[in-house]
Amino acid sequence: MADNAHRDITMLDIEIVAQLQKKLINEKETVRSRLEDALITLTGLDISNVPTAHLIKLCRRESDSLHEDGLRLEKIDAALCSIHTGLYGLCADCEESIDLEDLQSDPAELRCQECRNHNHYHHLKASS
Repeated sequence: MADNAHRDITMLDIEIVAQLQKKLINEKETVRSRLEDALITLTGLDISNVPTAHLIKLCRRESDSLHEDGLRLEKIDAALCSIHTGLYGLCADCEESIDLEDLQSDPAELRCQECRNHNHYHHLKASS
């Protein structure tokens, strides 16, 4: 069998997915709490019961740091959703498997290495 770090996600066992899911849930709570605190400070409103999707939209209107945290929260939420739908570990662009090593490095990763490289190249080219 291939090195565990490079196994296809389809070969992942329930325990590995559960560990990655736990990391995602913990990070989601941390990022969401940080965003809530910052937005409460900025707006004076209690937004602790605001749905995640609405919280993300609020962040887009604020500072760059809140925007970045909002993007991260959106990415985490998408990864958790993909776990629930059984699509976790499949690239959002090409639907090929994302390397386990990449998921262990960032459990919220939504794209395979090839698509990340392709996307990065097009963003660089567009900004030139």
